[in-house]
Amino acid sequence: MKALRAGLNAWGRYWAFQELGKGFTNRSACDKLGEVQVYGCALVRELSVPKQVVQFDRMIERLSPNCIRAIRTCYVCKGQWALMGFDSKKSYVYWLRRAEIQLAK
Repeated sequence: MKALRAGLNAWGRYWAFQELGKGFTNRSACDKLGEVQVYGCALVRELSVPKQVVQFDRMIERLSPNCIRAIRTCYVCKGQWALMGFDSKKSYVYWLRRAEIQLAK
């Protein structure tokens, strides 16, 4: 269980960093809008996700929606259960433990 939680912590830090952004943008908004005028569409930059993160993504997507929400709440959103739609902390902890047990199997 300890190794699983360490992996989930790394997974959560990665996705939290991706969702929050990487600090100040390296290009201006006007420059990005210029892509649409020059190329006809915005250039899409693919994200290269580390293998370990992809493995956890695949394991997590097999869980029930409430388990996924609990995992994201704990490891990506730093335990803000009220903002993630849980009725109580008890409910959040129940779904989190259930998800961790299913992932450990």
